[in-house]
Amino acid sequence: MSGKDLPNDPDALRADVERTRRDLGDTVEALVHKADVPGRVKEKTHEGVEQVKETATRANAAVSAAAGKTTAAVSHAAEEVGHKAAHAVESLPPPVQQRVEQGVQQVRRHPGAVAAVAAAVLMLLWRMMRRGRTV
Repeated sequence: MSGKDLPNDPDALRADVERTRRDLGDTVEALVHKADVPGRVKEKTHEGVEQVKETATRANAAVSAAAGKTTAAVSHAAEEVGHKAAHAVESLPPPVQQRVEQGVQQVRRHPGAVAAVAAAVLMLLWRMMRRGRTV
């Protein structure tokens, strides 16, 4: 404002001075914020960390939901296999049913031994098939 534009009224002058002080205060505050590079970096870092945490939380929830669905599907499939196996055993003659149930009990008591035998049988079959190809 030039001298010609100044109000003559003292109240208007006070209001103009107060407005100028507020504007000057806002300008100084903006300059201080711009000059505070470490503070701004810290602020941006905090925002980034919060975004990563939020993304990780959402990803964890999605994985948990998918795992729950997968577990339910596997459980359902195992239940179906169990029912079909039980039905197949029921259709066998009684002496064969007894032998199958004895075998199942042995497997439950010694799963490691059964796995070792199964691996040995598979290895033997694999070797026999390889020999058959080379002859």
